[in-house]
Amino acid sequence: MRAQAQTTNNAQPIVQAILFYSPTCPHCHTVIAEVLPPIQEEYGDQLQILGVDVSHEVGQQLYQEAITRLKIAQNRLGVPTLVVGDVVLVGSVEIPQQFPQLIAAGIAAGGVGWPDIPTLGEVVADLPPSADPEIVAAAAAANATMETAVAQTELATAGVATDVRNLDAATIATEVEAVIPDPTGFALAWAIMVGMVISLAFVLLRFSQARPYLLHLLDNRQEPLLTSWAVPLLTLLGLMVAAYLTYVEVQHVPAVCGPVGQCNVVQASPYARILGVPVAVLGLINYLAVGGLWLWQLVDKQQNIAIYGLLGITIFGTFFSIYLTALELFAIHAVCAWCLTSAVVTTLLMVVVVAALTKRPSFINQPALG
Repeated sequence: MRAQAQTTNNAQPIVQAILFYSPTCPHCHTVIAEVLPPIQEEYGDQLQILGVDVSHEVGQQLYQEAITRLKIAQNRLGVPTLVVGDVVLVGSVEIPQQFPQLIAAGIAAGGVGWPDIPTLGEVVADLPPSADPEIVAAAAAANATMETAVAQTELATAGVATDVRNLDAATIATEVEAVIPDPTGFALAWAIMVGMVISLAFVLLRFSQARPYLLHLLDNRQEPLLTSWAVPLLTLLGLMVAAYLTYVEVQHVPAVCGPVGQCNVVQASPYARILGVPVAVLGLINYLAVGGLWLWQLVDKQQNIAIYGLLGITIFGTFFSIYLTALELFAIHAVCAWCLTSAVVTTLLMVVVVAALTKRPSFINQPALG
């Protein structure tokens, strides 16, 4: 961690940090409302935290510059992100676990100045002084131009950066989160969306072809209709994905996203919960229900409720996956590789169930006896 000889007016060393947050992020709310206040109260003026709202264009620009300058890995993108010197903490678990130790170490080392983000002093014109000469110069230059461009500066920076102590529950409640585009992830999401729509068209076609004999097949079957191991295997894969995302959501830890997508941005969005319930938990319940219904139709060969249940839950699951993917593309502007995997699994389950259910029985092909 980069230490600076940063002190208060009474010569006490202080630590300066930047918190990147979004008003729509529940984990940011936890950090701002629950984690930071007691830490700030403990250290008082020896701790300065600048909150930067990434839902604003200027705040997003600062965040992107921080990513580049500090070499933040792809799988650690997302908010809340707290930067202390050159140390980056992500998430509502990592921040409370490590931030107090970083503060203590920074004070013991003589203080920590503002993170080295190129345009920080220009964007935040009233930035408190830092021991970093480059940041001091940038802040001075920005202050020198304030008199001639005050209107433009106020317009560009309004609501972007503030002392984190000025943030409250009302402040972090209404904005739309802006994120860094991921062309590869978006292309993959579009391909999967098109695939899901085509699969639904396949389902409608199969039902139209099977309508003459479908009820007869259900009422007179002697064996389970779904004996393929594709259903339990796909269900197990879906359970693993949903269980991992549930762990991420419940434990407030960053997701391992891989090279495609921005899972933590999606998980931090307000769309990650429905009526307060994490979507990942709903996914977990969905896959457990699919597995249970598949076993039920194996055990009770004459029970059609399990078949209708499998049919309904997989078709609804595909519609819901289309809805969630559309949210990622059009509302969140970020995609989650785990979520896309779950969407593919759900769609394949629907195709397998419908294909088995609408399979043309052998008696249809037999000539009528004269």
